Amino acid sequence: MDSSPPHTPSGARAWRHLTGVPAETVHPGTALSRLLAWCEAQGASDLHGQAGKPYALRVQGRLTRVPAETFPAPTDDGLYRAFEETFSPTLCQRIEQEREVDLSFYHGPLRYRANFSKQLGRQSFSFRTVPPQQFRLRDLQLPESLRTLVDEPRGLVLVTGPAGQGKSTTVRALIQELNETRACRIITIEDPIEYIFTDRCAQFEQREVGLDTASFADGIRNAMRQDPNVIFVGEIRDRESIFAAMQAAETGHLVLSTLHADSVAQAIGRLREHYPVGEQDGLSGLLARNLNAMVCQRLLPNVQGTRTPCVEVMRRNRGIQDAVAANDLTLLTGIMEAAVHEGMHSFDQYLTELLAAGVITRETALTYAVNRHRLEMTLRGFHSPAPILRQNR
Repeated sequence: MDSSPPHTPSGARAWRHLTGVPAETVHPGTALSRLLAWCEAQGASDLHGQAGKPYALRVQGRLTRVPAETFPAPTDDGLYRAFEETFSPTLCQRIEQEREVDLSFYHGPLRYRANFSKQLGRQSFSFRTVPPQQFRLRDLQLPESLRTLVDEPRGLVLVTGPAGQGKSTTVRALIQELNETRACRIITIEDPIEYIFTDRCAQFEQREVGLDTASFADGIRNAMRQDPNVIFVGEIRDRESIFAAMQAAETGHLVLSTLHADSVAQAIGRLREHYPVGEQDGLSGLLARNLNAMVCQRLLPNVQGTRTPCVEVMRRNRGIQDAVAANDLTLLTGIMEAAVHEGMHSFDQYLTELLAAGVITRETALTYAVNRHRLEMTLRGFHSPAPILRQNR
């Protein structure tokens, strides 16, 4: 039986083929296309523009200025002219009149996530590339233990971390694992849609906030009436989306989402902060019952000059469940470190193994350590009770 994916057009044509909506496209020969092409040649993941300031780009996590002799700093009028040359009149009107606009567009085969905003009353923008590959966990230097995060038929799986640290890529890899291995129906709710999945074993329905649904919360509630097995929520942002995601998990669905937080404990605390004090204990109870796992991820500079993910992994067991229910979050790191055999580990444990494997330098390990003094003590007599880093097969 032929298991190859069905043919679909690529890039902007794929977007129109699957959605029926014309994609915003940056065409060759325009000023914006020349700027993007130069940034792509530098290997940039992000491009930032502000009226009156030099362009800035981010390569392997490092922010640098674009030389003025290559591309002069834009003016407010210059930015609007570049947008008018490139984008549809409707979008240009939104960019000029609204304070913030989120969307995506294509430049050749590359898809970009875009935010247009104002600062001091003048125009700004931030563009980020969306990787086109169908990444799986083995492609991302992630531990093979993450594969089992999506084995449960119900519950909530969160991928957290600071902005720009690969959360969306990791979640897409988890979803792709499901797509390659399980016959299920997957509904995604995104703002905007970043990556178009091609049906393999799974069937996808991808919905964009503002285009297909009014909000994340509305999208989740309506998704539960559409016979999903898995719901992917692009980002949990507010009280309504938190509650809707919990409700979906509690009623028998596997829910995956992302959240901005630096650690597992901070992520749980941040979820609680969206609720009034009198309702926070109730939310902790919901989390204790429904939070299957949480991954906190950061990208660290490695010895090869690129970046490698360092992850903290928490899975629900009795100790985790009790600590979350009681909001005794200081216990979480100790529980994770003692449960490596259950697929859990702390950020510093993984950091130590990256160092021992020669992936990162000692200086990098100490710079990014959560507890630098404890890490220094560990490094004097390094011993790990069980290997975390194992090659994916």
